[in-house]
Amino acid sequence: MSYLRSFLPRCVTAVAAGLLVPGLVLLAGNVSPAGAGSAGTANFVLGYGAAATAVANQTGLAGPVTGIASTPDGNGYWTTTASGQVVTQGDAGNFGSITTPLRAPIVGMASTSDGQGNWLVASDGGVFSFGDAQFFGSTGGMVLNQPVVGMASTSDGRGYWLVAADGGVFSFGDAPFFGSTGNIVLNEPVVGITATADNGGYRMVASDGGIFDFGDAAFYGSGTGAPLTAPVVGMAARPGGYWIAFGSTDPLTTVLGQEEVLAGLGYLPLSWSPAGFQWRWSVPATLQALWLPGQNGVIAKGAIMAFESVAGLTSDGSISTGEIAALQAAANDPAGPDANPNGYSYAVASESNPESLTVWHNGVVVVSTPANTGGAGTPTAVGSFPVYLRLRNQVMRGTNPNGTTYADPVQFVAYFNGGDALHYMPRTSYGDPQSLGCVELPLAGASATWPYMTLGSIVTVD
Repeated sequence: MSYLRSFLPRCVTAVAAGLLVPGLVLLAGNVSPAGAGSAGTANFVLGYGAAATAVANQTGLAGPVTGIASTPDGNGYWTTTASGQVVTQGDAGNFGSITTPLRAPIVGMASTSDGQGNWLVASDGGVFSFGDAQFFGSTGGMVLNQPVVGMASTSDGRGYWLVAADGGVFSFGDAPFFGSTGNIVLNEPVVGITATADNGGYRMVASDGGIFDFGDAAFYGSGTGAPLTAPVVGMAARPGGYWIAFGSTDPLTTVLGQEEVLAGLGYLPLSWSPAGFQWRWSVPATLQALWLPGQNGVIAKGAIMAFESVAGLTSDGSISTGEIAALQAAANDPAGPDANPNGYSYAVASESNPESLTVWHNGVVVVSTPANTGGAGTPTAVGSFPVYLRLRNQVMRGTNPNGTTYADPVQFVAYFNGGDALHYMPRTSYGDPQSLGCVELPLAGASATWPYMTLGSIVTVD
């Protein structure tokens, strides 16, 4: 660690090595101190440095846990759930919980300087005060790029910081600003923040347990190695150490729980943290309209098909009872072989004149080509469908509208709805409705499109 910290000021960016910007450290390896315990239990709090001996590791907490804050002397802490139900540990006093319905879930908390009060913060940046905690402002009325995920208070209790999922920091009261990761592309979303006792720095923790140090914040170990089903949800500081809290996803027997894990494995165009789902990139409105969290929508079906394909399972778009174990194994090893190796692709076949196909990959347009959809009497079905079969070459056989049969050799075939497929078809022109139901492409467009149309990729025809 000392080598990394001394080397950082001389580097620019090296994301693959865990080094992001001068003065900023992301530790992705499992470098927890010996004897600190193991990460990965749902609704669990694990101590690092001096915190490891201050309060015994806590498991079986009311959950899902979404935030944690320590008392000023570091001999206790509070944890909170998404509904704002607060549980005390050690010398933490009970100052109440939220009893009214919330507009957004609680995602973090912080304590006052005397330990006689605390704040809760919701994902929209709304702040709730308890005990002797005073209100210094919030982002509740702002339009945020990413949701708020945590907060930390200044040592005198006269201010606090809020941190968003992209690492953007908002200062209130007497809280100074030291920097943020708001303009950096992070591998995992930030979920919590703690400040040092002298207000000279703060540290953030990501959902995978990686630690980001700013100012004079010291490093005592990371919570990496947790399965995706027990994501890190926050951290709380103690002199000479800190606690990291782990929450939980929904059960893997539910579509929502499956989506949360598949997002962590890279099969969705969204990331997930206890603050909710967030789009990874700027995506077309047609794709956004398809997102139905917790339901068997086409995005969920495509993501499941993609996972099944990579994991060597029958790619039918439904996680069967027998496949739950495979998904759990992948969640336990999020960097393993069953994580998404293909990125996320999405295609739109537009029937507007002239007809075209546009392909996005990881949020970037990678193919734009003329296309032909179905002609009179053989229309291409409008809607959104996951690719279920890919063939490099095929002789397509069928019956023409006049009753004659055809046998056409085609290339770069990706079936997405029954007999409808994206493929190369030799034509004298493209951009008009003239196919027998498929989306026909010129050779260059088809060859460029086919590598991105892996199983589960979504095709929209509109």
